[in-house]
Amino acid sequence: MATISNTPRPGYVWDSTDNVWYPIGVGGHGHTDYITQATAINPTLLTTTGDTLYASAANTPARRAIGSTGQVLTVAGGIPTWATPAGGGKVLQVVTGTTSTSASNSTTTYADTNLTATITPSAASSKVLVLVSQQGVRKSDGNSGNGLVFQLLRGATALMDARTNYTATALFLDVSWSVVWLDSPSTTSATTYKTQFANRIAAAAVSVQVNSDEDSSIVLMEIGA
Repeated sequence: MATISNTPRPGYVWDSTDNVWYPIGVGGHGHTDYITQATAINPTLLTTTGDTLYASAANTPARRAIGSTGQVLTVAGGIPTWATPAGGGKVLQVVTGTTSTSASNSTTTYADTNLTATITPSAASSKVLVLVSQQGVRKSDGNSGNGLVFQLLRGATALMDARTNYTATALFLDVSWSVVWLDSPSTTSATTYKTQFANRIAAAAVSVQVNSDEDSSIVLMEIGA
């Protein structure tokens, strides 16, 4: 059909692609870039809000159902799939405890320092990173063998111990005591950590948070496995 101007004409429809008027009701026409029903993607393939289309093979559209909250889209074997991201090494929660209450001990029997904190791990595979800063640690000048012994406990289980504040001379000595400990409690129950102290000999006194004007702290971090 010859090209004619695009002035409106009764009984014709203007085709801007072919740049021609076509008679209305006189057969059909098409273009080389058309999409047929056979090659079009059927919209009913997507059944749920958030569904994703992907090619399961060449020229083969497929549906990937929406994943769960927090999941990410990954690729396995060339096919996209939803998966929960790895949680290893992530800090899942932090619990802290502080005290400035003074405590003293003149025996070799461990006593509480008043420093404690409780954490409930979200998974049994999690680890707990324990950070302790014990302040106002003092040995008196009552005996030259006077010195402090500390221990860190999970519940009734001693995790580690350390000795400090021993000079072999009869004098006052004020220091601080710090520890970093990575623990594997293997539980999802409430778990309490605390510190205890004793005198290395049963003579004179040793103290923590001496004068009740220094703050000791314990920080518990749950680390995802």
